[in-house]
Amino acid sequence: MRDAKRGEHPRASRRLAWLVASALLGGGACGHGGGGAPWKQPAAGAGTGEGEGKRSVEHAEVTTVNRGYRRTESQVLVRKVTRATRANLDYAAYHANFMNADPEPENAARGSGKPIETGHPFAGALEKDSLTGDFAALPLTADERAHPLALAPLVELLASKHVAGADALEDVTSKVRAESWGEPGGPQFVRQTAELGYLHQLPAAPGWELWVKVEFAPWFHDMGALPDGDHDGFGEVYGRVPAAALASDLGALVKFVHDEYAGRVLSAAEVKGWAHQLASYWYPSYNTDLVGSAGKPGAAPASWPDSETEPAVVHELGGQVFDAPTVVMRGKPEGKPVYNVFLVEGFAGGGGKDAGGAAGHPGGDTAAAAAPTPRLPHTAASPEPAPVLTAIKHELAAHGGSWTRWGAEVAPLRELMERKLGAIPHEAKATAGGDGFLFFGQSLAYAVGGDIEKQKRPKNPLPAIVQFRKLLAEHGVDLLFVPVPTKEEIFPDKLGTTPEERALGARFLGQVVNPFERKFLVELGDKGVEVVDLLPGFLAARTAEAVAPTPKTTTATTPVSPGPGLFQAQDTHWTNRGLELAAHTVAERVRRYPWFSALAAHRHTYTTRPAPFSRHGDLHSRLPEADKARYAPEDLVGDQVFTDAGAPYEDDPDSPIVVLGDSFTGVYELMDCEHAGVSAHLARELGYPVDLVMSYGGGPNVRQKLLRRGVEALAAKKLVIWMMTARDLHDFWEGWQMVTSR
Repeated sequence: MRDAKRGEHPRASRRLAWLVASALLGGGACGHGGGGAPWKQPAAGAGTGEGEGKRSVEHAEVTTVNRGYRRTESQVLVRKVTRATRANLDYAAYHANFMNADPEPENAARGSGKPIETGHPFAGALEKDSLTGDFAALPLTADERAHPLALAPLVELLASKHVAGADALEDVTSKVRAESWGEPGGPQFVRQTAELGYLHQLPAAPGWELWVKVEFAPWFHDMGALPDGDHDGFGEVYGRVPAAALASDLGALVKFVHDEYAGRVLSAAEVKGWAHQLASYWYPSYNTDLVGSAGKPGAAPASWPDSETEPAVVHELGGQVFDAPTVVMRGKPEGKPVYNVFLVEGFAGGGGKDAGGAAGHPGGDTAAAAAPTPRLPHTAASPEPAPVLTAIKHELAAHGGSWTRWGAEVAPLRELMERKLGAIPHEAKATAGGDGFLFFGQSLAYAVGGDIEKQKRPKNPLPAIVQFRKLLAEHGVDLLFVPVPTKEEIFPDKLGTTPEERALGARFLGQVVNPFERKFLVELGDKGVEVVDLLPGFLAARTAEAVAPTPKTTTATTPVSPGPGLFQAQDTHWTNRGLELAAHTVAERVRRYPWFSALAAHRHTYTTRPAPFSRHGDLHSRLPEADKARYAPEDLVGDQVFTDAGAPYEDDPDSPIVVLGDSFTGVYELMDCEHAGVSAHLARELGYPVDLVMSYGGGPNVRQKLLRRGVEALAAKKLVIWMMTARDLHDFWEGWQMVTSR
């Protein structure tokens, strides 16, 4: 699914595609290759594509509970999970979810009139003789049928945990997605995916085999009527993975699934961590965010839908209300809101860290919140915009005193970025650079977007930022605006894939490549907004790092996992090194406030411990399909922060200092290694915990989450540190909304 910003497909066109497919399925019509499908057809009447919404087989521990859920039309999916394993949560999020169905590609190839190629289906990833459209024909026990595994998140988790068999299983899913049946357009048109896996224990020996459910896109009907045994409008067939494909690795895979993935019940904090990871991972495609309580920081809504849920969503639910939901996730992939809600038995929506801004132990209270909040002297807001204004004006003078001239100096790199942006396929969002680096299309668009302040409302961020500063100042609260540089600005030498492109990028290493970002910071300063400028420090650190580079080559057969730097190579976000540099830079400014000495008298002591982890970044799945296999998970390390009592650091909603931000404030803190994010390291630098209010759905409008707490809560603060990615200064998908205190 693609977002509205890049001309995304409307849901209506997807509905039309489904209607066409359903007509073909139900009417027995066939495309040019009809009747040649390489699988056994189910018995008559086993699946006709009619009666969408019915389920022939239910998961034993996951059920869809919103009445009338229709995969091709609904805006809401509510699922109940009776046992909180990672396998069950992943199934609840991924299986038959309207959110993650691949749309029909633009200019999708139509039948050429020649018979489709079925002699070697899925490049041998599934045994041809085993293929069947009849689920009842599979040699599975009742328990095995009732515990399917969502393959996409399982493959990602296996790879991140370095479990034997991960590469082989990823190869199976990739070959299924790449099957084009000899049709024009090649594998970039995804006609089917490996949706579910079923582990089957062989009765005659202590061995196992893996069966896979292959699900076809509703718009693909060149084989005529496709089996649709679960009656959801998406045809499916089943096949067995050849024993040789997994070989001895299958035992390790089965052990991991039984012991860890499907066998271990997660804690409340782990369930919340899973939700944050999912929201962050889906955000680049679906603009997802977790919904918190309007009145209680750190908690999910007491019931849902609540007073802030859109009327169309309430109408679709037909009066259903769900008490104490564990996770409520809102997205806006096509210009209108959609929701995924998870009701996990034994895990109501208050435990662990949440999207509303606070963090807590599963029981609710934090170690930091147990101590009374110090009473600080009343002071008026005291912004100091002059230092950044002076520094940037000196930069401008070095380029002839002209923004236009400065822009002309970086034009060659701008042209490279424009070419990279224009070459991204419409159905993708990321592009490959050199040495294993991936770059986000929206970040490239920001870098070449021109004068930020000249955007028309609501895209122009200047009025909203200035208004927010004034609103805070009315309550005696200071504001520091902290735009986070983009990877393109720090790593221009990694943009190119040819020697000429790499040499061009290297020319701009350590230099400002987007002068209009500097111009915008001057405009903010002229309006009285104080900025903490991270860019100079990041450029200096990157230049020092580049003195002794250790590049890794990228080939079609060599997995890529670059070493640590300021940014994750495969992700839009920074690394531990980047966020710690940002925390140090911000802390230097905070210590100069007149009220800080009173806070320092209540100093806390923190220590750190390294916490390694491994993952594909959020850009890996946004690549064109043919490029994904080149990248292995990236090995990363976070510095987890601990109190002097040995407890993991937790943000404190009563702190006088607020970190207000987007997913750059959530990574490492609410997901991945956890307790190691920028808020934790800012607290370590300052010697006092901070309050975190964050939104995966974008930094520009996260202000609303803070202001929902009310005027009294806002007046208790001394400082708001508004930290968000600089790319959202350009063409933010939702627009910059004006806000008021309540």
